[in-house]
Amino acid sequence: MKRKYILLLCTVFVNLLYNFFLPLHPDEAYYWVWSKNLQLSYYDHPPLVAYLIKFFTLFGNSEWTIRLASVAVVTASAWMVYLLARKMFSLKVAELSLILFLFLPIVQISFQVVTPDVPLLFFWTMTLYLAYGAIFESKQSFLYLSGITMGLLLLSKYTGILLASGLIIFLLTTSYRPLLWNKSFYVTMGLAIGVFSPVLLWNGLHNWVSFHYQLDHGIGQVQTTNWLTLIDYWQNQMLVANPIIFVGLLYYCLKYIRKNVTDAKLAFLLWPFLFVVLFFNFTAITKKVEANWPLPAYVTGSILLAYWLEANRKKSIAIAGAVVTVILLVVVRFPEKIPFWPNNINLKVPYYGYKELFQQGNKYLPVHDPVILSDTYQNASMAWYYLSGQPHVYILTSSLHSNYEFWNEKLINENVPEALYFGGAEQLPVLQRRFEHIEVLDVLIFNNCYVNRTLYVVKCYHLVPYTNEQ
Repeated sequence: MKRKYILLLCTVFVNLLYNFFLPLHPDEAYYWVWSKNLQLSYYDHPPLVAYLIKFFTLFGNSEWTIRLASVAVVTASAWMVYLLARKMFSLKVAELSLILFLFLPIVQISFQVVTPDVPLLFFWTMTLYLAYGAIFESKQSFLYLSGITMGLLLLSKYTGILLASGLIIFLLTTSYRPLLWNKSFYVTMGLAIGVFSPVLLWNGLHNWVSFHYQLDHGIGQVQTTNWLTLIDYWQNQMLVANPIIFVGLLYYCLKYIRKNVTDAKLAFLLWPFLFVVLFFNFTAITKKVEANWPLPAYVTGSILLAYWLEANRKKSIAIAGAVVTVILLVVVRFPEKIPFWPNNINLKVPYYGYKELFQQGNKYLPVHDPVILSDTYQNASMAWYYLSGQPHVYILTSSLHSNYEFWNEKLINENVPEALYFGGAEQLPVLQRRFEHIEVLDVLIFNNCYVNRTLYVVKCYHLVPYTNEQ
């Protein structure tokens, strides 16, 4: 069996085994809730991750089957990286690209958590593969197919538009710029918009709330220079892209910048990588950029680095990077096995405690049709998944820019004689205003050496109809 198949199979097996013992992350639970309430789009993201989870939970509703979506789609993304590199260069570059991509820590972490980044990664890679065939091999059908996958990319996450920007820069700066004036290019853009149109329709019916949220969440914020967030951005990229791989990539980008820009194939790889990294660099000057946001940049970044490592006979850099990633993954995935490991850099903290707390809370559930309340989208989503019967959960107050803003509308003026609240003590005054009487039944506590979680269990009687004063 060829090495690439062994590498992929080992990666899949290790991640399937690890995921079997891993409870849900709160964000995964939130997207699982989406899959139970399918819509054309959602408050904070496009809908494709919900459809993906819905498909894979047809085979079961466990944490493991939910996360099968990540394992399957990230594996497919890695294989598309291999195929693209093989089409562009050679078998050796393709195998090296696969190694570099799979041993990016952020890619390995993507195997264990279902987020919009998972379909984003796949359709980003697929769009690049098709765009390469359309541009360099003059395959008209590939051009139109790339429009469809670009639409699916935008249905995954709004940052998919960065790939379109990177490819347009590539076209503008190379001899392929006439494609921009070709009617086929505009047909392709029309196909992308057509596939993306459900999100536009949903937003049109909801006062364009997603676009307002994304602008306020990103470039629409007050622009105040903060060099600490910029430093944090580069430190995070060093870690999530592997210090050796990330530094090697920047080194070869700069050392051979003229060839990278003037050679059309290399420019095709350079601009989608460079534009994304620089875009978030600009963003990081004024606000915090999450470490995973530039993830798809490393699709072409991996191939570009593989090309230069092969050309310069520096495969040892890839091997050293793989070793570093394995060490990092042991630390990230098994921090409890490392004595005195600080909890502020324990990435498993969000996973701890929720399952145990809500399993304790099951004894307070009424027998029939419980009305369940919570305080944050994280607590609400974990309650929805881990409480017996997986009941609908509402949030009476603002849910911090999540889709609960719309789901909660069902509860505003309903006749609710009795409800059960799971959440923090901070919301008790709100419960007192919204109900005629409340009773604290229990305070559930989970402690380990990394996290302390507390949930109040409160019985609420007779919801008071909502007024503007409340």
